Amino acid sequence: VFEMTGLLALIAAGAALWLGRRERQLTAALTLERERSEDLAHSIVFRTEGNRILDLSAMAAERCEAAPGDGLADVLGHFLRDGREETLAALDLLIRRGRPMRLLVTDGAGMPWELSGRPRGGELLIALTDASLVVTELRKSEARILARERALDAGWHERRTLSSLLEAGSIIAWQRAPDGGLLWAAGTVATREGAVTAQQITALVRARPDDSPPDEAGVMRSRLEILPPGAIEPLPLQVIEVLGVDGTISGVATDATVAAQAERTLGRFVQTMTETFAHLTAGLAIFDRNQKLVLFNPAFAQLLQLDPSWLANRPSLRDALDALRSNQRIPETGDFHAWRARLLNLFENPERADFDEVWHLADGTNMKVLARPHPHGSLAFVFDDISDRVRLEQRYRQSIDLQVATLNRLEEGLCVFGADGRLQLVNAAFHQIFGTDDRTVHPDLHAREVIRLCRGLTVETEVWERVNKFITAEGARGASSDRLTLGSNRALRLRLAPLPGGATMIVIVDVTDSERFADALRERNEALENAEEMRSAVLDQISHRLRTPLNTIFGFGQLLNDPRFGQLSGRQAEYAAGILEASGQLLDTIDEVTDLASLQPGRRPESESDENLDEIVSLAQSLLEKRAAEAGIILRFTPTDETLRAACDGATLRQIVFNMMAGAVQRAVAGSTVTVEVGGVGDDKLEIAMRERPRPAGQPNLLSTGEAAQTDGLAALSLTQRLVEAEGGSFGYGPAPQRPGDAATDMLTTVVFPAERERAGDLPALPKAVRS
Repeated sequence: VFEMTGLLALIAAGAALWLGRRERQLTAALTLERERSEDLAHSIVFRTEGNRILDLSAMAAERCEAAPGDGLADVLGHFLRDGREETLAALDLLIRRGRPMRLLVTDGAGMPWELSGRPRGGELLIALTDASLVVTELRKSEARILARERALDAGWHERRTLSSLLEAGSIIAWQRAPDGGLLWAAGTVATREGAVTAQQITALVRARPDDSPPDEAGVMRSRLEILPPGAIEPLPLQVIEVLGVDGTISGVATDATVAAQAERTLGRFVQTMTETFAHLTAGLAIFDRNQKLVLFNPAFAQLLQLDPSWLANRPSLRDALDALRSNQRIPETGDFHAWRARLLNLFENPERADFDEVWHLADGTNMKVLARPHPHGSLAFVFDDISDRVRLEQRYRQSIDLQVATLNRLEEGLCVFGADGRLQLVNAAFHQIFGTDDRTVHPDLHAREVIRLCRGLTVETEVWERVNKFITAEGARGASSDRLTLGSNRALRLRLAPLPGGATMIVIVDVTDSERFADALRERNEALENAEEMRSAVLDQISHRLRTPLNTIFGFGQLLNDPRFGQLSGRQAEYAAGILEASGQLLDTIDEVTDLASLQPGRRPESESDENLDEIVSLAQSLLEKRAAEAGIILRFTPTDETLRAACDGATLRQIVFNMMAGAVQRAVAGSTVTVEVGGVGDDKLEIAMRERPRPAGQPNLLSTGEAAQTDGLAALSLTQRLVEAEGGSFGYGPAPQRPGDAATDMLTTVVFPAERERAGDLPALPKAVRS
């Protein structure tokens, strides 16, 4: 304040001295006005008597537009803009009391003027001179005064703030001499256990070793711990000292408890993160703003095949990339330097770094590499081995392609709609049936668009309404089917089936050919039924026409053999017995032919045979013994286990056995033996084997001559095979195993039927006569 007062006094004295000098100059100018009028050419000068102007300078007449005789107050009031009232008041005092005046005024154009006036005899001399220089100097002085006031005010606030902080007990400040001696110290740091004074901290600071040199700005930072009086744990203090130009050291100490706790928490966090990163399967590497490696985990060294000890020396990203190139752990690139520069350029703007690539390495490894911003301008790189994932994706895509290819090979049209009603899958058969393609019907197309397209191609339109309701239904749904007809008269079968998740599958099958086949089968069945009726009628007619004369012959033979109608000679009785025997054989033949003609291929027996196979073979042998004896052939039958029963129709089985033996008799050479063997093959099959020695081609049979006998024998084989296969059995005909001493090759006919063994307690088989 004292300095400011002195400055103001100095400025005022200078201004007064300057104004006095100007006044003397003005007085000299007015005195020599007449003699040296050119000196007043650049000033406005009035000589007045009271308020009336007596004389004026040329500049006054030009600038103020005044003339002798005008009132000076009016002229000045019109000429001035600022200081008008003050000027008129000072002019009034000059006129009435002769008090000199000196003012700074401004004209209408904003130009500053210095107005001065004083009495001269009985007149007044008023002058206006240019005051631009005075105003400039005054403004500079005011600015310096204002700056000084602000500096004094800031210093006062600074001293008050520092005093408040020191008194609050949260900071200690001091200043030391260049030799380390304490010049000034104040303040305390208060804690719950006690307070640390300035003397304690300064003594500790002076006693500590000087191991923290100042940085480029002359600032020294350190961390001290001091035990307050009565405290248990030491108090951490953050000490900052600044080296002055004159060698003095200014220092400050603050409570660093929060910072120390944060550092310990951060250390534990870093340790936890390090342990966590050590168990990660993905490699992690963090490079700081200087592109130096500051953190990595074991997976990083393992995946990229880098030496952990070398990584511990904090190599740069450039060196790491060069090492990866040597280990062939980077993708093949045409310009390695450009590729490396692209990675290094990520540090130019690390906050916006967004690096995401998949590296395909030479050993087949696929590695996903990410680079993301890290605090303080660092970058974090993550290396993840995705080889298994890539292989799974490839297999999944191959599986999808295989499924799509499989669906496209189906003859049935197939389309699947999701729960949202949009088409998810459609195969090639659907396009073929409706004449569409992938552009008109494609995935993501809504069901209503597909239904609209299909409705226009089919005759039945109400079916598609049910399809739409089925797709959009929210409750339980059951599978259903409908028939459709295309405009080309093609018949379709549409089937709706619900899928998990609310999806719907539509299967469309072209059943035009199936329906045509069904119609043809129905027509054929009707024709077969008509033919069956006709065949039955023909068989009845033939049986009637054959049995009627046969009954007559048989009846007359019985009459001849009846002694009541007369005695016959021995030869006549023999002839009558021959007639009866031949009639019986003919009657059996008619029955067999009728049964054979009534058999229907492919029809299973209504009831299985309960006859013993030995009896069937013995019966056929007795019927064919006379015929075989006439042909010079011996029939030999070896009985077998009587507990096996063939699972076939009894009449058909008798016909098969008779045909086999009769055909063998026709094919066999004279003097040979036809052997029939029946045996079981396990407990579920029955085999009939017949061995014969066929006569050479061209050799006649005693029963018939020429090719007729051989043809009848082969026909019997064909007919027997049909009967066996119709009953579910198997038939075989071929060379038999040759016996020792045989010069010729025998033929073997085998028939195998499913069989079952007779259970204990079943009724024994009855003789044929009793069953009849």
